[in-house]
Order: sequence, then C-alpha cells, then structure tokens
Amino acid sequence: MQAFYLKNSEGSYLSAITSKDHYGREQYGKICVASEEHGVAKIIAFCLNRYPGILFLFSEDGDLPMLLGDRPFASKIFPVGIEGGYSPHTVSLYDLQDHSWISIPPLSTEADLGGLRVSYGLHLCRMVDQKLSWEEISLEVAEYNSISANLKDYFLYLNEVFDRLPGLQFVKRILESRCPNDFKIDIINMYYPFLGVKDLNEISYEMQNSVDFRKDFVEVFCDDYWVKNALNPLLDWQENRQGRQIIECNQVFDVLQKHFTKHEFSSFTHAVNCAYRRIIEPRKRTCVVTTVRNEGTSILEWLAWHRKLGFEHFFVFSNNNDDGSDALLQALAEANVITWIKNEMGNDVRPQAKVCNYTFSSLPEILDYEWALLLDVDEFLSINRDSFKNIHDLLKWIERNEVDAVGFNWQYTCSSNLMDYKKDFVTKRIQYFINEDVIGLANNLIKSMSKPRYMISSGAHYAVWSAKYHATYRLIQGDIHRFAHNSGNYSDDPMWADHNHRGIANVIHYHFKSAKEFLLRLYRGDVLDAYSDSPVDMSLFKEHTIDTFNQQHMKYGAKILENYLFKEYELQEVVDQLLSLPKVDQAYQQILRITDDRVTNMLNFMLENQEQLGHNAKQLLKFIQE
Repeated sequence: MQAFYLKNSEGSYLSAITSKDHYGREQYGKICVASEEHGVAKIIAFCLNRYPGILFLFSEDGDLPMLLGDRPFASKIFPVGIEGGYSPHTVSLYDLQDHSWISIPPLSTEADLGGLRVSYGLHLCRMVDQKLSWEEISLEVAEYNSISANLKDYFLYLNEVFDRLPGLQFVKRILESRCPNDFKIDIINMYYPFLGVKDLNEISYEMQNSVDFRKDFVEVFCDDYWVKNALNPLLDWQENRQGRQIIECNQVFDVLQKHFTKHEFSSFTHAVNCAYRRIIEPRKRTCVVTTVRNEGTSILEWLAWHRKLGFEHFFVFSNNNDDGSDALLQALAEANVITWIKNEMGNDVRPQAKVCNYTFSSLPEILDYEWALLLDVDEFLSINRDSFKNIHDLLKWIERNEVDAVGFNWQYTCSSNLMDYKKDFVTKRIQYFINEDVIGLANNLIKSMSKPRYMISSGAHYAVWSAKYHATYRLIQGDIHRFAHNSGNYSDDPMWADHNHRGIANVIHYHFKSAKEFLLRLYRGDVLDAYSDSPVDMSLFKEHTIDTFNQQHMKYGAKILENYLFKEYELQEVVDQLLSLPKVDQAYQQILRITDDRVTNMLNFMLENQEQLGHNAKQLLKFIQE
C-alpha cells in the first residue's frame, strides 16, 4: 500500500476545508492549499499498484466529502488522474471527467485570484486546460502508522473491490460485496467519474426491470438524499402514475437551490435519479409550471388563457401567500385543475432556485407530460392564431426539427391607468407594449418550454440538462439557441436570445399594469427573494424599484395585435367554468376583498406621509391621482 501527502512547489499541503470561511461563506469540502492548521484537513492520496494512473484522495479522517473547484460532484473518496508534471520529480493531477488540470495558486502569489483567495493563508484550487508550474505536485510519503484506522479500512476494501469494470457490473459487485453499507455507498459514489452515458442508461434499465437489483440498491442507499427524496417517490409513482392534488415541498428540498443552474451531477445517486427520469415515457402532451405569491387576482384569467391554448395541466407552487390565494389554490387542486405544491422554506432560500430544480429533478408527476412550459402568472404565452389554433398546432411546427427545448421571446407591456381588475381582464386593459426606446434589450429575454425527462434543472428563463447528454435547444423560429451574443451589448447567457423573433409566438409579460396595482408589487416584494411579511411602512417604497415603473408608465409602443389575443368572451367562458367549481368563487371574492384593503392601506400611507416619500414615490402617487 502506498500513501502520500500532496505538496505544491512552495511546500503547502493540499487540504480540504472543514468549516466556513472568514466571511461566513460555505466552502465545506473544497480542495485547497493552506498554511493555516485550523479549518482544514490534509488530503492523503492512495495509489493501487494495478492502476498507477489513478490517485484516490481522502481527507485525513476519511469522513469529509471533497469537491474540485466550483464543480458540484462531492465524494469522500475522490479519484483523480495522475501524470508527470511540468518539472522533473513532480506530478500533475487532473479531473477524470474532462481531463482538466487541478491548479493550485501558491500562497505567496500577488496575482488577483478573485474568489480563489479565501484568505492569505488559504487558496482554493481551480480547474485549467493546461499544466504549468501551478499545476505541479510533489508526493510526500505518509507514514503508515500515522494513518487513521478508518482510513486504512477504506483503502483495504477499495484495494479488494476496485476494478475498471462497466458501470452496472461494478455497482452489482459492490452491492454484493462484504463491505459495510457505509463503505459500499462511498465506493459506489467514488466510481461516478468513471461512468459514461451508456453506464448510467444500463443502470437505469436494470433498476426498472430487475426487482432484486432495485431492492438491493434502495436498501443500501436508503438514507441517501436523492434516493430517499427523489428516486423512491419516482419508483412509487411509476407503479400507477396516480397524480397528487396537493404536494408538500418542505424544507428537506431547500438544498436543491445550490443545483439551480448546474449542468453537472453532485453524486452517483443524483446522476442515477436523473438518468432514470430519462427513461420514463410521457403519456400526456403539455403542462405549465408557475410560482405564485400574493397574486390571487390574476390566477383565474391566467389559467383560463392557457387552458384555452390547450395546456392540459398546471403545477402551481406557492410560498407564504397571505392574500387568500391558498384557499383558491386548494379548491382548484381538489377539482383537479391544478397540482398545488406548497413550498415551505427555511431562511436564506431563493424560492425560484429551489422550485426550478425540484420540478425537473424530484417531481415525478411532471414526467407524465412531454412538454413543460415555465411561466409566471403575469406572463402569457401568445400564439399567432392566424397560423396556429392552439399549443398542439404550434408544437407540430416546433417539432418539424429535432428539439428538446424551445425559447420564446418576451415582450413587456406598458402600464396604463385602467385599474379595475375586478371587472376587466388584464389582457383587455393593457393594450400596448413598452416603447422599444424605453425597454431596450429586455425583449431579447426568453422563457422556455422543454421536455422534462431530459432536463435536470432550469433557470427562470432557460432549460438546464446534464453535460453528459445532448439536448437540442432552439428558438421559436427554428434556429439553434446558441446564446453567443457577439454583436449585442449583453452577456453570453442562455436567458438571452441572439435575436428577437415575433412572427410565430411570444410571451407577453404583463409586468406593469396600472399604477395602483404596482402598489401590490411593492407590498409583495420580489419573487426571487425570500418572503418577508412587512407592515406598510416607508421601507416598502424603494426608490430604485419605483423608478423602473415610472420610466415606462404610459410610454406606449406597438399595439398588441388582435390575432395574438383571445376575445373577452372566450376567456370569460373558461373563467366562468372555473368559478362554478366548488369553493372557487368564494375564495376568489375573498381575495378581491383583501386586495382592495391592501391597495387602500398602501395608498392611504402614501397620502399621509407625502413629505417623507422619495422623488420617485411622489411621482408614482401623482400617476395614481391622475
């Protein structure tokens, strides 16, 4: 058995962080170099004689899951590749998944390291494409007697069972071995960097077709996060595909926010869960996913619009409504119009980050649908009805090419002073887009519809799939969505389209309605942030937020074309059907009463405190009074 400590050129040891950094940031498990003895654990590397090109990294006590750079994969046994270094008598280490090199910024460097410099005694490692001096490591022999008994046991089992076998064969070998369950879990998780798509697919099909394999796998991983909270519920649902009316998305799922827009897996079981989701065949066509908070006045119109378009079902997340919306959502769920997902969160959790990942990694019912569209309730998918009758007609156009996700351009509407949300639909009251000179590049943002079984997460605007797999992402007119904005003045981010196309379908974003209704947005706060139930006070009237409304108010651009809208009677017919369902009308009327009171309280506060209002808030009050 050979064991080594790893040192860079200046003699600093490769270590793993065991605590938060000086600024309270969570860096737990990240591989680093450190001169400090506190807050880190030295890394010990083992080498198997029969596989000299691989080093197996452990923290000194063997219990710390380690991570490379900003990559999500974490493992107590971290395998890396090893080659000769840039200088004699050194080696360089590389990630087995993409052969990028582990770069170790020396503690003495004066270079600007950005977030890699946790402190002047601790630098995070990073991944680079070329090996030079910062990628050099020296091996220092570790005394066998100094190694913990736990670590020796790990290595003895690893020496006994490790072989470069096909993925399914290796997993079966470990499940059937004499290793304790904890060791089985860690050794199987360690093997993830060696797995390819074919391996994951074979494991998934074996899980589906072999009762014995599924039983052994689930027993060993019974306490694993992904098996317990995602894969097991998926296997149960798959037996009869019985959809739930109301789902509790509790704080157990808060951890999902850290996987929000990651294209990589955090563990072997994360990968297996998502690979298994890929083999589920949908039986239905389309659904919509949304998140609401204190938006009860908009829900029925929004549902009616998209039901009229032909969408079959709606998954509605909510968090901390206090405008009466919960009673409405419950009534709609009991009538099987929606699946209501109650999102309970702890502190410092971003609702949208959690919801987007939960939908595509942990919600079984979404897999019954071939396509899922992510929208907010102030966003309405609008189809050119001269060319397409409904969403199914549009999909025939979209699917003329290979496609797994499609992006629709946004178009922001301009606010008006037509207030009466109790009598008129927003799609009737708001008739113009914002002038292009005012809105600028924002209309190049997209919202996306994707095939849920092929996605592992989502941003608010764009689909996210595993880097191990291929997905074809197009814009609505059929172009590949490249998000390479070489001629634009905005970032190379998939939330932006390369160009704006409006002849087929787009998402009308009724972000701004009337000036009075904007008071409700001020009260509600930003859906991207954690909810804060504040009394009506001066802190709600943020000048920057109000300025975004004032800048566009009644700055009319193009009129919304009639062939992209439903007639009022068409929507009213569907709304009336919804209102006729048990308890729906009662709940909706209560929402209107609460909303009226809230608008009145906000307006009265502004009138009573005019002198204390900022410049933009005074301008908003003037708009309301006009």
